[in-house]
Amino acid sequence: MRKLRFEHALCKSLVIVALTVMSVQAEDYGGSDNAPSIQWKTSYRRATDEAVREGKPVLVRVTASWCGPCQQMKQLTFTDSRVVELVQSNFVPLLIDADEHPELVSSFKVEAYPTTIVISPELTIVKRLTGFQSASSLIASLLPLSKSQPPIEEGDAVSAIDPENAVKFGFGGFCLVSLLEETRVRKGSPEFVAEHRGQTICFQSEEQRQKFLQDPEKYWPVANGQCLVSSREGSMSGPGDPRLAVTWRGRIWLFSDRERQRRFIQTPFYYANEM
Repeated sequence: MRKLRFEHALCKSLVIVALTVMSVQAEDYGGSDNAPSIQWKTSYRRATDEAVREGKPVLVRVTASWCGPCQQMKQLTFTDSRVVELVQSNFVPLLIDADEHPELVSSFKVEAYPTTIVISPELTIVKRLTGFQSASSLIASLLPLSKSQPPIEEGDAVSAIDPENAVKFGFGGFCLVSLLEETRVRKGSPEFVAEHRGQTICFQSEEQRQKFLQDPEKYWPVANGQCLVSSREGSMSGPGDPRLAVTWRGRIWLFSDRERQRRFIQTPFYYANEM
């Protein structure tokens, strides 16, 4: 009988200890339900409208549900009371899920997760942080931006006026005429566009636009821009990257990565038979 009472008491103690540990973990990672939290917006348009109206920078948090460091920042960094206060008071917080908005993520040129971006009230990217950021490191990066508009960092003066519109341009907005005639990768301008095969294509100048309109198929990438090396090798044939273009036989060929581009250059006739 004493043995049963002892075992019962021991089990009860273990349950209490387990619940205590669970409670500590919940407090560490999520905080209490009543604790202040960052009110993330999920609409880019609404966030930037508010930024312009109130003169606040936008804090963009690009994340993914499958990304471990992203979840760590969610649980540890963005629940820190100091971060919550700083962000809520000085920024317009915007959450972008990479799986739900891949085009928007692409327009921000995100290459790793998590990525934290600060957009000025003038809608220009002024800060980009890649990878996990602790509460202290994030505060150190954001604090100067919350007080006054800093100078734009060299190499990061990327327009963020409307990335939602930027993604509508075919082939990433790169100029097909420059690719073929100059073998140069150059961004086109929204001022000079043309419609073809259901896509809107940008050009560097009106002269280039007119050249394209006279013979659009001449400049149109082979296989509608799909990576033929991937197709030939049995992989899913995804869209090629204009930055990895090759001009051969007077046509533009796009590839999904540098390795496939290299294989095509070595044996172009082999892959051209895929056409």
